[in-house]
Amino acid sequence: MVESNQENKKIRGFAVLINSILLPLNENRKFKEKFGKFNVKILLNASNLNYAAIIMVDKGLVRVESIPNKPKENLKKRKIGWNSYLEMDSQTFLAIAMNRLSLVGVAKKWLTREIKMRGIRKLIILLKIFRFLTNYEE
Repeated sequence: MVESNQENKKIRGFAVLINSILLPLNENRKFKEKFGKFNVKILLNASNLNYAAIIMVDKGLVRVESIPNKPKENLKKRKIGWNSYLEMDSQTFLAIAMNRLSLVGVAKKWLTREIKMRGIRKLIILLKIFRFLTNYEE
């Protein structure tokens, strides 16, 4: 039933990329065991693109939806109900994904306000998810 809901809501823009990266986790038994107790919504906004991606982890299942990021009111916490928020341009997202930007580089961009973060403790869950994607032996 989750799949039919996902087919009805067309995923667009940046969310398509995020969905293609995270969707295989739904078939991974170890991921379901490790993240089975989590219920979190993480909003990723590529500021130079037209759509943001919201990642929903609910009892070991990952879903990604797209949300138009203009006007800015579409991304408000009280409208969507996200637990954490990460905004940067798409080139920075790609640099992080390809390990071309270190944590020190991310911190510098955060201090210069090129990266915006809210709910940093919940963003750690996103880092664990991405680490799970890269470390197959966990």
